Amino acid sequence: MKTLLLWLFLVSLNVSSVYSQQQKRMDISMKKATLVEVFGEIRRVCGYSFVYDSDAIKTVKPISIDLKNATVGEILDKCFAGTSFVYLMEDNVVIIKQQKVSEIRGQQTAKQVVGWVTDEKKMPLPGVTVIVKGLTLGSATDMNGKYTLFLPDIDKVSLLYSFIGMETVEMKYTGQDTINVVMKEEHSELSEVVVTGYQTIDRRKNTSAVQSIDMDRIKVPGVQTVDQLLESHVPGMIFMQNSGQVGAAPKLRIRGTSTILGNQEPVWVLDGIVLRDPVNVSPTLINNLDFVNLVGNAISGINPEDIERIDILKDASATALYGAKAANGVINITTKKGKTGPPSVTYSLNGKFTARPRYSDKSIYLMNSKERVAYSREIIEKGLSYPTINNWVGYEGALEKYNSGIYNYQQFTDEVSRLETVNTDWFDLITEDVFSNSHTLSLSGGSTNIRYYASLGYSNEKGVIKGEKNDRYSSSLNINGNFNKFSFSFGMLANKGVREYVNSEVNILDYAYNTSRAIPAFNEDGSYYFYNVEGTTAASHQRSLAFNALHEMENYRDEYNNSGITLNMNLNYRFNDWLKTQFIFSYSINNTMQETFVDENSYYAANLRGTNYGVVLTPDQKATSLLPVGGEYREDYTRNDNYTTRLQFDFTKFLDSEQKHLINAAVGFELASSKYDGKRQVHRGYLPERGKMIATLDPNVYPSFASWSLNEKDARGVISDNVQNEMSAYLTLTYTLNNAYSFNFNTRADASNKFGDRSNEKILPVWSVSASWDMKANILRNVNWVNGLSVRASFGYQGNMLSNQTPELIIKKGNMNDYFGEYESNIEHYPNPNLRWEKTGALNGSVDFALFNNRIRGTFSYFYKKTKDAFLSKTVADINGVESYVINSGTVENKGFEISFNFTPLKAGAEVGGFRWDIDPQLGQVLNTLLTKAVNNDSFEKEQDEIFYTNYLDGTALIKGEPLNTFFSYRFKGLSPEDGRPMFYNVEQEHEQEYLKMDREEVFRRVMKVSGTRVPVLQGGVSNTFSYKRMSLSFNFSYSFGSKIRLMQLYGSNSNGTTVAPLPERNVRREFVKRWQRPGDEEHTNIPGLLSNAAYSATLRPWWKTGNNNSINFADNIWQMYDNSDIRTVSGNYLKLQSFVFNYTLPEEFCKKLLLRSAYIGISGSNLFTICSSKLKGQDPSQSGTTNKLNLSIRPSYSVNLGVTF
Repeated sequence: MKTLLLWLFLVSLNVSSVYSQQQKRMDISMKKATLVEVFGEIRRVCGYSFVYDSDAIKTVKPISIDLKNATVGEILDKCFAGTSFVYLMEDNVVIIKQQKVSEIRGQQTAKQVVGWVTDEKKMPLPGVTVIVKGLTLGSATDMNGKYTLFLPDIDKVSLLYSFIGMETVEMKYTGQDTINVVMKEEHSELSEVVVTGYQTIDRRKNTSAVQSIDMDRIKVPGVQTVDQLLESHVPGMIFMQNSGQVGAAPKLRIRGTSTILGNQEPVWVLDGIVLRDPVNVSPTLINNLDFVNLVGNAISGINPEDIERIDILKDASATALYGAKAANGVINITTKKGKTGPPSVTYSLNGKFTARPRYSDKSIYLMNSKERVAYSREIIEKGLSYPTINNWVGYEGALEKYNSGIYNYQQFTDEVSRLETVNTDWFDLITEDVFSNSHTLSLSGGSTNIRYYASLGYSNEKGVIKGEKNDRYSSSLNINGNFNKFSFSFGMLANKGVREYVNSEVNILDYAYNTSRAIPAFNEDGSYYFYNVEGTTAASHQRSLAFNALHEMENYRDEYNNSGITLNMNLNYRFNDWLKTQFIFSYSINNTMQETFVDENSYYAANLRGTNYGVVLTPDQKATSLLPVGGEYREDYTRNDNYTTRLQFDFTKFLDSEQKHLINAAVGFELASSKYDGKRQVHRGYLPERGKMIATLDPNVYPSFASWSLNEKDARGVISDNVQNEMSAYLTLTYTLNNAYSFNFNTRADASNKFGDRSNEKILPVWSVSASWDMKANILRNVNWVNGLSVRASFGYQGNMLSNQTPELIIKKGNMNDYFGEYESNIEHYPNPNLRWEKTGALNGSVDFALFNNRIRGTFSYFYKKTKDAFLSKTVADINGVESYVINSGTVENKGFEISFNFTPLKAGAEVGGFRWDIDPQLGQVLNTLLTKAVNNDSFEKEQDEIFYTNYLDGTALIKGEPLNTFFSYRFKGLSPEDGRPMFYNVEQEHEQEYLKMDREEVFRRVMKVSGTRVPVLQGGVSNTFSYKRMSLSFNFSYSFGSKIRLMQLYGSNSNGTTVAPLPERNVRREFVKRWQRPGDEEHTNIPGLLSNAAYSATLRPWWKTGNNNSINFADNIWQMYDNSDIRTVSGNYLKLQSFVFNYTLPEEFCKKLLLRSAYIGISGSNLFTICSSKLKGQDPSQSGTTNKLNLSIRPSYSVNLGVTF
């Protein structure tokens, strides 16, 4: 890193010497040559492009010229001497204009005007065109953004300032000598380009569904990853954030789900190179909507401050060049590059405050101490008892001491009164308000020949759960250069991350929600208050072990360390005006170490040991102990190496002299390889205070521990390697007619060592055809109020192949079996004899428009995708030798529409600094349906699929005619008027004989009903941006509709098998305050009452789980049914204030006093409030009751921001 900084410093010192080379020199000797021929020679030698009126140039007679070591300017001066032509030079482009005689004469009495043109960050803009409105007089800014213009002696004159990517500025001349201009970036998407990673395409000629986003428009200070910034800004992309833990990655779905077993996430691309996740997590886990990804994804290490723009590729035409991997869409990131100009140093600082959860939050709907004690008192008064528990705490603990004679009545009442006021604030003890900060320092500059951008970043993001954090160090370097026909770019991104978490097995958030507030966390002397919890292992069964959640947090933790570097090299050579070649090489390496530290004094270690910490083991305990000494250390190391090399030829040529027929083509070949090497191992007997040693124990004294060490594969260590090599060829061809009609064809074929031998025999090329019509270029050319109108359509096929599929049986060779003395093997993958590609046909239609001087802009899109031969997993009885196998038997449909708008209701004049209001509503609907899951004719595949009722409840069952992730709920009938127990439709024993004759899934459908899908079908957002002079304010609302979620479980975590009453240490949701208590209550409440122990025990043995009825088992018991009933299922719709950002740019005069070019300060916030269904009772829409584990809700944050430029 020191070498890099020194190198950048030396480059900045030599910038002035580079500027002196801007005027390229050449020798030229031509006789009786036309100007077009002279231009061609200059283009050949120096690489300049010329823009001119061909008819006007033809009026100039041929010339003879002979100059040595002359600049291009000197040559052009010679060519235009004595003519009415003038020229402007912008980078490597020469613009030639013809002046009228009246204008030339008017210049004899011209007035001189000078000025400087900068962007909003006060950076000079070289190459800005400055012309007099209505005339052909003009000039251009130099490298420092300065211009000089001679104006005719006219009373009323307006100056127009134009620059690619910037809004045109009009300034009135009233006699002043100096006019300085600040230009803003242009927001009109119709005039931009789209970047696919393989090509940069003029948006007017684009035929694909590509959405381009300027990073500055969506950036929210304090948000540290780009995937979170995309929320509500991409129509057709479903955004799901299932946890508010620091570093948790969201789940993204672009235009639905095209694969069931494959990875459903989009492909991330950085500057044209596909990125890989640092850890090879299985698609099954990634696709699980309840899985919280804390390790990070492919872009977790990228600093958003280093990103220039994002292009989202949605349809088959846009993604075809990425081949089989891109069926779920592509997100292409373009990093910042250096800009022409003197060295510029920018520093940005963000300080963020994140609020922890509190009992006063609406999302915390739990009883306080007094309510919980009253609930316990009612339980006891109704005669309910706890015959099998040993953790007597709270009211029950005080009563137990009274019954056993330890307390007298007065002491008992005093203790109860104290318990009613304890109100332990578990959220205050487990979570905290935190302050985070991030810093970025960047250097940018260069000349027309070479430009550079470099940055260093540091982010210290803390989680609200105590002890959790996500630190990231990042660096970036981009160097771009061009010399004559040769151009190059070199890029480097490096990052290091350190993440720390409380281990997920502690389930600390669930503890905060579900632990009684009548239980203290500390003793009166300040030491931890421990209460007894029964052990769960063979070594600790029926033994009481001391537990304290805060103590467990300190002694059971995870640490993730990852580092990575990506190097890109891009070489370009232009053979002539119409042919160039491009060579790309990229190499990246990522190292991830996941470590878990379990101290010997933790409950987890005591559970394995069989005794509390400090207790000397007896000989019998030594024999059964799984962790006799020390703690446990787990390591999981992954190294990922990737390389990509690409050779591409680009052809761009007009086929006629009138330039009506344009051909753009590219053909390329690509080689890519990705390798994952891993090792994981669990070490027991870990002694960190003794040099991190691992204890060596006598197997004769500790036989259970010795057996674990020898037979558990994680104890012995698991080494893995996974290599995927790909070879690809691709072609793209575009024909444009009259600059209005474009027709495109894309195709790519992939071969890989992971596709299986049969899929290689049947290579399925990915291909697409598309077309666009730019109506503004012809039939609407003279309609002034229409600034742009185009239509696009595309159709194509995409393919996908699971990497582990093969028509052959795959046997996994195992280790030596001690008993048989032979090596053992097992079936890893069952053969798929009819292996085929997943094939997705995709249709897209879009309309782009810009009206009324670009004040109304937008895009309408409709898409339809159909995947055939989708891979499905069939669960079968283990008598077949496997529990499941994969077949090609599914058909999945995705369809929907997308609407993207940008309105400018108010725009006070054309001058910079006037009041402006922009509105950007975005809307996308995605409807997903499983059309069929019919099996093949193979007798093995005809076997009944083993579907369980849990698959119906959690949304993992594949139901024909329903969306993926559709879940079912039991049909709630009401509460029993006798004892308040829940009742359900179609579960009476009178249906027993009928159900025995039915298919299992038919039974499920009788007792359950469709509740909906866990994935939203419609998402979007509305952004508002106000700007006035030096101030800007933007806020963005996001919304989501169409999903359903379960309420948090009332009985899943409280039931202990002997009584309906919750365990004494458990808290209860406040809903139980309105529970059934007497006959008649069932008319106005749906919260069940308290049953006697005998009645409750009877409910745990329902008729469908007795005798021979297990074949129709459709539920566990009525309490599990209640948690999963339709009465506990509510709408997941929400409207959220996703972000607001306010910035103020400091006055230029003030900045000069501080030796700054520019500076700004601002405040911002994210996830500030959410409006959702009142039936959630405060539960956040991101929190699902589908599982017992409770995730942290999305937390609000507030930031202070500062940026300065030197």
